[in-house]
Amino acid sequence: MNYPKIILGINAFHADSSACLIMNGKLIAAIEEERINRIKHYAGFPSKAIQECLSIGNVEEKDITDIAFNTKPFSNIIPKGVHYFKNFSLKNDSLTKRFLKKRNLYKVLKEKLNLNNKVKFHYIEHHLAHIASAFYPSELKKANGLSIDGSGDFVSFAYAKCENNKIVIKNKNFFPNSLGIFYHAMTQFLGFKNYGDEYKIMGLAAYGKPFYFDKIKENLFIDNKKLFSLNLDFFNHQKKNFRYIADENLIIDKIFNTKLEKLFSEEMNDENFQKNFASSVQKVYEYFFKKIINSIIKKKYSKNIVFSGGCALNSSANKFITDKSDIFEKVFINCAPGDNGGSLGAAFVVASKYNQKLTNIRSPFLGREFNKNQIKEILEKNEYRKKLTYNFLNSDEELFKTASKYILDGKVIGWFQGKMEFGPRALGNRSILADPRNPNMKEVINKKIKRRESFRPFAPSVLEEFQSEWFESEFFNPYMSSLAKVREDKRKIIPAVTHCDNTARLQTVNKSLNIKFYGLINYFYKLTNVPILLNTSFNENEPIVCKPEEALECILRTDMDAIFINNFFVKKLI
Repeated sequence: MNYPKIILGINAFHADSSACLIMNGKLIAAIEEERINRIKHYAGFPSKAIQECLSIGNVEEKDITDIAFNTKPFSNIIPKGVHYFKNFSLKNDSLTKRFLKKRNLYKVLKEKLNLNNKVKFHYIEHHLAHIASAFYPSELKKANGLSIDGSGDFVSFAYAKCENNKIVIKNKNFFPNSLGIFYHAMTQFLGFKNYGDEYKIMGLAAYGKPFYFDKIKENLFIDNKKLFSLNLDFFNHQKKNFRYIADENLIIDKIFNTKLEKLFSEEMNDENFQKNFASSVQKVYEYFFKKIINSIIKKKYSKNIVFSGGCALNSSANKFITDKSDIFEKVFINCAPGDNGGSLGAAFVVASKYNQKLTNIRSPFLGREFNKNQIKEILEKNEYRKKLTYNFLNSDEELFKTASKYILDGKVIGWFQGKMEFGPRALGNRSILADPRNPNMKEVINKKIKRRESFRPFAPSVLEEFQSEWFESEFFNPYMSSLAKVREDKRKIIPAVTHCDNTARLQTVNKSLNIKFYGLINYFYKLTNVPILLNTSFNENEPIVCKPEEALECILRTDMDAIFINNFFVKKLI
């Protein structure tokens, strides 16, 4: 069998469209379309991301041998067909359009790319791609595979047995029953209208009490033998005229209906309703998540689990499996468990079919990087020379010293280094950094730089070898996948990254994975005896910055004090 040389993975017509490139088994590049076109959660075709991946790999379109899509339109055709014929409407044909778009992805590719005639197209079922995106990077020989999300290929939950090179899905839950859709609906109900705002509920939940847990669970779910079933009387997403359009413009109608508003009409007048409702929603999700986990434990298939799908971004719930070694020996959640990671999973499945040895699949640093000359040329442009000043720091030691001094002085810096991260979280290459010991820092960054809700927490990035000394967790957590309790004797030392419930969504920083970020934190540690920096994404209500120009624009329109682009030290002119 001839091994494919070049595999292009694609997530298209789902939120967070993306592309990745595998060459001879090595993951070369992966990027979300939103980072380039600057449209948050873009759901159309990832044309620019594809070109970026090919550019990084120095590959021409005609060299591509295989293209993998993270969808298989004719999968689950019976439940899908029944739903389609029940809900078909001439007034709303979004169901038909979505199906045809996914089915005709290969035609779109042929129109947009100059492909060779021998290229092979692979349709990989959505949840198989999700699980693959976690199983292969985990490097585990055997594991339970779990995927939970809103919906993909008409499935909202999948359980698989993963062993050696094979993933076999054994159990599914079908649309319209979905924990992801439930959480999304409750997010809308609380007034967070944008796609992807679920993380706001997670942050807000810690401030409230789950007073409405029973009321939500008993009314919005049906008690039966299934792992979870929604009471669809409270929802719209299964109805004929409901619009879910994943294209250049992501359109999702209101998922909940007036029955939910009537159910909580009295409670909504309480000044603490939003906090308590968020807490209750989180606890209801955790209730069903634990139910799913317990059902997996009873199978006694493996003491390991890999977890993906959009719901794997619920770091609060993930604490249940990452904190307890008596549940699972090893837990792995990848850097992009949402739909963006579907391009990775689809490509991994195709590579595994050819028995390729996959390499470089744990690193999230898969985007473009910029060299000294490119950065200097940008800094010398007139629009920046009038407003910014810069110095070049000749060594990493000088870089770490200068950046640490700024952080120690209570300043907030942008840290733009090397290859951009893939996935939703800044992991030390496109980050905003600050002193975690400063009790005012959370308010300063939320108000003056991020310009977002005051309750939103920030992550601590900790040197890997100090993790258990500062946090009640030994979970391998390089991608900010789970919460951990801050140890009681450390909470007063790092108040800026300790949430109100004494937890933190930490990132463990590994020297081999990111030597420069490790070096900066280590330098700060030598000065302070604190091996931690406050880390948040380098953006301001936009996708994470991709290019140096976007980093420069960010400092110009916010109160950020300085940015470090590779070894360039950049400040605003006074």
